[in-house]
Amino acid sequence: MRDAGVTVTGTFAIVCDLMRDWRNTPGAATVLPYFDTYLPSYGYLARAHLGAATNGTIIPGEASLG
Repeated sequence: MRDAGVTVTGTFAIVCDLMRDWRNTPGAATVLPYFDTYLPSYGYLARAHLGAATNGTIIPGEASLG
């Protein structure tokens, strides 16, 4: 397929493309359980970022990026 010009991508890219915006469906609440099951390293990363945003240990303004 790659030789025919298809852009090969991974599961994480496909899920993020379907999400596009964490405020709309499917949002973080829908996708995080999927990450926990199939891509646990991304689930840990997302939950760590949520924890940092919640307790204020991220750089001001960074919360609006995710």
